[in-house]
Formats: sequence, C-alpha cells, structure tokens
Amino acid sequence: MKNKVLLLLFLLSSCINIYSQQFSFKAKKDFTWTSLIGKQYYISKDEILCTKNDDGIGFSNPNDATKLYIILYQADNPKALLINIDDVLFTENNISISEKTKNAFWVPSYYYEQLESKDDRFSIIYKNEPFWKSWKNQYENAVTLEEDFNLGYYGFSDFYLFARNSHKGKGECCFLVKTESSSEDYIKYKVCKMYSNAQTYIESTANPQEKFLSLYEKETPFYIYLTIDGDYMNVYIDEISEKTLFQTLIRTTPEACNQIENWIKGKSNDLSKVVMPKHGNPSVQTEVTKTNATNVVQNKTMTIKENLKLRSGEATSTQVLTVMQATFFLHFP
Repeated sequence: MKNKVLLLLFLLSSCINIYSQQFSFKAKKDFTWTSLIGKQYYISKDEILCTKNDDGIGFSNPNDATKLYIILYQADNPKALLINIDDVLFTENNISISEKTKNAFWVPSYYYEQLESKDDRFSIIYKNEPFWKSWKNQYENAVTLEEDFNLGYYGFSDFYLFARNSHKGKGECCFLVKTESSSEDYIKYKVCKMYSNAQTYIESTANPQEKFLSLYEKETPFYIYLTIDGDYMNVYIDEISEKTLFQTLIRTTPEACNQIENWIKGKSNDLSKVVMPKHGNPSVQTEVTKTNATNVVQNKTMTIKENLKLRSGEATSTQVLTVMQATFFLHFP
C-alpha cells in the first residue's frame, strides 16, 4: 500500500512538472508554415499553440537577430512547427516594453573598452569570454578567432530576451519571460524558462562564460531587472544591487557591431561609424550639442525640458523611484 501511494505521488508530481513546462501562445494573424518536404500547415489568427518539455526558442540564423523562431505545436497536430516568434503572443504576458529598447542592439560594455586598447585587440575578450583564451592556449591558432568570432549581443522584447555568445553557433541563450513592469528606463522580467536551440542552456553549452555561471544555477521562475541610463543598461538577477549585477550593456547599431567585430578580427573597418555611448537622455544631449552661436537669436529665451529621475541611491544604477519633468529657460542677451 505504501509503495502504491509513493508511486501515485511520483506520477502526480511528474504530471505537474510536465504541465508547468508547457506554455501557450496565440497567433497574431493567419499564416501558413511549410515543412522541409513542402507540406503546408495553416495557422489561423488567435489559434492557440503550445510548447513541449524539451523544445524551446532557438536561432534559425545566429547572424541575424531578427530571425528568431520558436518550436510550437497545434492542438490536433503532433508535428513540431518552427514559428517566427514575432507571429505569436505569449498568453501570460500583457505588458509591452519601449520600442527604443526593442529596436536597439545591446552589446557588453567591454567591447567598447577594447576599442581603447590600440595595441591588443584580444585582451579584454580573453578576460571576459574565457572560451577564446582556452582555445588559444590549446591550439595556439589566433586565426580561429577571425573565422569563428561573432560579436556577442543581447536583444529584448515583450516576452523574450536573448543573449548571443561570441562563438559562432555556440551558446545562444533565450529566455521566455513575462514583463511585470516597464518604463523607458526600467524593466522587470519574470523568467519562465531558459532555452538554447531547442535545448536547455545548461545542457547544450560546453564552454560557459564566467558571467553566465550565475544563470546556470538558477531554477525558473526567477527575475531579471533592467535599468537604462541613456545608452547604458545594467542587467541584474533577482534584485537590483551591486552583487547581483550580471552585465552592463551598451546600446548600439548593427553597423557599429560590424565595425567593432572587423576591428577585433583585424579586418578592414571604419570605427568612425561607432558612436560612443552617453549617459542620460541621448536625444536631449544631441540637440544641445547641435546648438551653436550661429543659430541662437540674440535677446531670445530658449526653453529646454528634461526628465529628472529620483533614484533610491546616489549611483545611476540604483532603482528609479519616480520621474519628474523640469523646464529650464536659457536667456541669450
């Protein structure tokens, strides 16, 4: 009798675990998915699609952040469908994040630090991405860096975020998330599951970067916090504090990424296309920079509006408590 009870509890626990790993998505429009053998599957608008235990979000092409797909299943079809993630909505999420945050490329800040080292293109890469240092020590073949290195970057959306490792085809990590709070300079994500090319991240990555070790030990759900200060973003795990700072990122563009990557690889590049990051509101700073004595009329007053952020501490990385708009009047005699 005791063994039967234990077996029943085990089966019940297994069922709960399986159910907890399945998530549902809603189709945003009517579309057709075509398999490799040419068979077509019709998905209707508002149709509910689901994940399964061992399937996840993965990159169809690690070189293109816009080509992110998720493996989903129709209710009456056992066939795994590789769906463009922008064609569906996560049913557990109903909060959107800023379009400026979505549309930007975010790269680790140490790539910009690397630009300041004109004599050594690799030192900061080796320090922050141990895989490359191990590869160099083992094979003593620096050419491999040129062949297999891609600039690592991060992307953020309403219900997913991803981190692309710098080693081509290795360690693309995606997070299925629910946005719990969002503003222009603050996002709180609840992480529902981590994936990497249809496998859990911890199982598929053989050469983890040290900064990612804290993620390997996490069990979902957990929380990721983003604080944004101009072109800078701090990523925190579980809470906002110095000890939980996971990564500092910089807002950039695909073109800037290409130029930095080419420079690190020793290829032809144009670093003038790489705009250095700024703290605070970049658009306001740009407008002030463009203003000069030739376009300011004498005896006139210029009005400047700025958002002032009240934070929980002195550092710019501390949590924003509220945002107030202030108006400044500059008089030019």
